[in-house]
Amino acid sequence: MFDTTEQILDQLRAGEDGRVEFKEVRLGARGVLSPDTEALAGELVAFANAAGGGVFLGVADSGAVAGIAISHVDAVERWIVNVATHNCEPPIRPVLRKILLPDAAGDDRQVLLAEVPRGLYVHRTSGGRYYVRVGSTKRDLTPPERARLFQERGREYVFDEQAVLTAAVDDLNRHRLEAFFGRSPTIPWLDLLRNTRVTFRDENGVDRPTVAGLLTFGTEPADFLPSASIEAACYRGERLSSDDLVHAERLAGPVSDQIDAGIAFVAQFMQPPPNTRSSAGGADARYDLEVVDEAIVNAVAHRDCAISGSKIRLFLFADRLELYSPGKLPNTITLDEMPYRTFTRNQLLVSFLSRIRSKRTGQVFLESRGEGVRKILQDGEAHSGRRPTYELFGDELRLTLWAKSSTRTA
Repeated sequence: MFDTTEQILDQLRAGEDGRVEFKEVRLGARGVLSPDTEALAGELVAFANAAGGGVFLGVADSGAVAGIAISHVDAVERWIVNVATHNCEPPIRPVLRKILLPDAAGDDRQVLLAEVPRGLYVHRTSGGRYYVRVGSTKRDLTPPERARLFQERGREYVFDEQAVLTAAVDDLNRHRLEAFFGRSPTIPWLDLLRNTRVTFRDENGVDRPTVAGLLTFGTEPADFLPSASIEAACYRGERLSSDDLVHAERLAGPVSDQIDAGIAFVAQFMQPPPNTRSSAGGADARYDLEVVDEAIVNAVAHRDCAISGSKIRLFLFADRLELYSPGKLPNTITLDEMPYRTFTRNQLLVSFLSRIRSKRTGQVFLESRGEGVRKILQDGEAHSGRRPTYELFGDELRLTLWAKSSTRTA
C-alpha cells in the first residue's frame, strides 16, 4: 500500500480516507486500553468488506505521530493479531509493519501499520456487526447491502478453502499431487488444482494453495500455518510434569504423515499392562491402535484451523492417553449428541483424507460414515474396560482414552 516513507508522510498530512484509518494507542498495566478490541475489529472488518486498507496505530486522528513505546510494540502487535483472529469472523490476516516516523519535534517514533487486504468473504465483528468503509469512516452494512456483498463475494466462508496468501504453488509437493490426481491429467495442472480447490486465485491473479490444499499436499504446511502440527509427549507417571517426561516431539509435515506419526508414537511409547507380554496393537496392548487411529484422524480432520497458536496435543500417561483438538462443537451439537450426529468443519480436507491411503495400514484415512465417535467410545471401552470421555475446555475438545490394566500372566 505504501512503498516509501514519503508516501506515508503525505498520507498523514492528507488525513484519513477510504483506505486509511488513524488510531492512537493508550496502554495500561494490563495491555491496550484504547482502542478497544471491538473498535479495532470494526475497522479491520470495514476495510476487508470494502477494497482493503490500512490502520496506523500510534497516530492521532489529526495525523500527528504519537508513537508506541518500543518496549510495548511487540505486545501491541500480538494484540492486533489476536483481535484480527478472534474478534473478526471469519478471521482476518493483516500484514503488520513496524515504521519509524517523526513526531512534531522531529524525533522518530515507532508506529504499527496493519494492512488489510480486500476480503474473499463477508466479515463481521465478534459483536455481530457488519461494517464497510465509506470515505473516512466505517458504517453498518444495510441488509440489502449485506445480501449483495454475500452474492458478490461468491460463497459462504469456509476456512479450509481460504487461500494461504504467504504460500505459493511451488510449496505444494508435486509427487503427492501426482499420486492423488495421476501424472497425466486431462486438463492443465493449474486448472486442475483450481477446480479441485487445492489452489485459489487471489485478487491479484496469483494462484495460492488453500488451507486444505497446503495441509494435504504441502511439503511443510507448518512453515505457513504454524499451528498445523501435533505436539506429542510421553510421561512415565499420571500427571503432566516435566519431571516425568520421557519423550516429546513435534509431528509435522502433511496431515497424512502427522496421523501415521501419531499412531507410531503411541505404539512406540505405550507401556504393556503389568504382568503381561504384549505386542503393540495386540489384544493385551495398552490401547487399541484402531481406536487411537480413529481418534487422531478425527482430531486432524475436524480441528478448527482458524484458531491460531493452538496445536493438536497428544499426551501419553501411565494410565491414559489425552488428545486435545482446537475448536468448540458447533452450536447444533452437544457432547452427548456427538456419537449420533455428524458435523464436518473442514469439508474439503475431509474429502481429500477420504481418498488418501495411510502408509501404515494401506486403508483410506476417512470412510465418511460418521461412525468415528461411536467406534472410539464403544471399542475403547471394550478394550480397556473404561469408557473414553469427551470434554470441552473453552475452545478445546479433549478426548481421554484409558489404558488397559491387566493382571493376567503370560
